[in-house]
Amino acid sequence: MKNIITILIITLFFYSCDTFKSVDEYFSEAEQMRSERKPKEALRLLNKIIKKFSKDNKASEAQYLIAEIYYRDLQDFSKSIDEYDKFAEKHPNSDKVPFSIFMQGYIYSNELKEYDSAKALYENFINLYPNHEMVKDVEFEIKYMGFELNQIPELKHLTE
Repeated sequence: MKNIITILIITLFFYSCDTFKSVDEYFSEAEQMRSERKPKEALRLLNKIIKKFSKDNKASEAQYLIAEIYYRDLQDFSKSIDEYDKFAEKHPNSDKVPFSIFMQGYIYSNELKEYDSAKALYENFINLYPNHEMVKDVEFEIKYMGFELNQIPELKHLTE
C-alpha cells in the first residue's frame, strides 16, 4: 500500500510541475519545439499559453505564432488563414494585425488562388491602414495577382 501511495505522490508531483511553468518558459519551449521541427508539439504549448495566460502579452504572440506555424511549417493554408483571422479578432490593438490581414490576402492569392477573397482582404487593408509601410506591397500584390513570376517585370530577373 505504501508503494502505491508513493507512486501516486511522485506522479502528482511530476504532473504538477507543468502547472508551475511561467508563460516565458512555455513560450521558450514552444520555440524550441518549432526549431526542432516539431510543430504540432509547439502548437500544443502555444495553445496552453492562450488558455492559461489569456491576459498576458505572450498570449497575443502565441496566437500569431500559431498562424505562422500553420502557414510556414505545416502548410495548412486554410487553417493558417483562420488563425490569422482569430489573431486579428482577439488582439485588434496589436501592431501585428496589419501583417495578419496581409498574410491572409497573400495566402488566398498565392497559395489558394482565390483571387476574389485576396482582393477583398487587400482592399480592406488599404482602407484600414492607408499610411502603413506595407501599402505598396499590397498594391503590388493586387496589380500582379494571378501572374507568374516571369510575367512580372520587377521580378523577371528571378526566373532567368
